[in-house]
Amino acid sequence: MIASDPGSLDAQQAVAASTPPSEPLTDPSVDDLIASLGEGEEAIDQLLEAVVAIKRQQRALDDQLNALLDQLQQLHERGDVDASFHFNDTAFSWSPGRVQFSYPESVLVLEQQLKLARKTAEGNGTALRRHGRPFWTVKLPSA
Repeated sequence: MIASDPGSLDAQQAVAASTPPSEPLTDPSVDDLIASLGEGEEAIDQLLEAVVAIKRQQRALDDQLNALLDQLQQLHERGDVDASFHFNDTAFSWSPGRVQFSYPESVLVLEQQLKLARKTAEGNGTALRRHGRPFWTVKLPSA
């Protein structure tokens, strides 16, 4: 198993063949880009172009990572890798996924009552309102 033995030659070759070469996420660096931004619409356009470019790289890296994780899952299912191990100072841990429940009608009725009570408390001001940390969501067009 991988914790003590890197696994079979087939497993090593499968992972090595699909491992993308490491490349910097941004070129030029984000710090250099931020330092070079001026003011006005042109600077905003440069900022937004950089955000979109990095978001596209993130999507591409996520796609590559998911393909590699799918291969790792296949190796785990075959018994070639353990559910938990370390490789190059990096911890890997397999999870079976979150448990989900389907509730009986009696519980769903109580849930609806709770939702109504919450909405009432929000409407009459008895529920305290607060905001979490602000954030941006950036959605690229579907590929």
